[in-house]
Amino acid sequence: MPPDTIPAARHEDRHSHIGIRVQCRIDGQWERVEALGWNEEGFSFHCLPALAGPDLEFKRGLTRFDGTIIWQSVNTSDQAQLEALVNELIFKRAQQAIDRPDLHLRLLKLMRVSGMVSEKLQVLASLGLSLSDEKMAELMDRRRLEQPMNHYGVRVQSPAWREIVKSALSVTSVITSLEKWSDAMARK
Repeated sequence: MPPDTIPAARHEDRHSHIGIRVQCRIDGQWERVEALGWNEEGFSFHCLPALAGPDLEFKRGLTRFDGTIIWQSVNTSDQAQLEALVNELIFKRAQQAIDRPDLHLRLLKLMRVSGMVSEKLQVLASLGLSLSDEKMAELMDRRRLEQPMNHYGVRVQSPAWREIVKSALSVTSVITSLEKWSDAMARK
């Protein structure tokens, strides 16, 4: 590989202790994605459709910024696929709960929480959708074939993105300090 095509080494720490929710313009529509492994230079995210790239448009709230895809791969992570499948099942249940706006809203909020797969499966079971291990394995196999999940890394050179990162770090540092303080008080 010629020296000018070798990706630059990462010098900045990447953070994954929280995801930063942003939206990406995909086929003219804004789609929510979760920025993972982020720092001031960029982030990675998962997305079902394959993106044309390399230039992408993002926003958080009213703040817009551009990013450039610098790497991509088809994600084979069972955990990421399982989370996407369970969230899809919750979304379908939420659509069925239109006549109950309170339940509809709670299900949509639950769907947006990262992780918590076993808890989400318990909620689905309480709503009448109890899935055996065999059925989940079947659904996962079908999902892997029909909807491979793409993983993208983007470089962002934007003061707006740097402000978003700075804000996220300041909020999480306060939360981390409070958690440490709470743990210390609990031990006494």
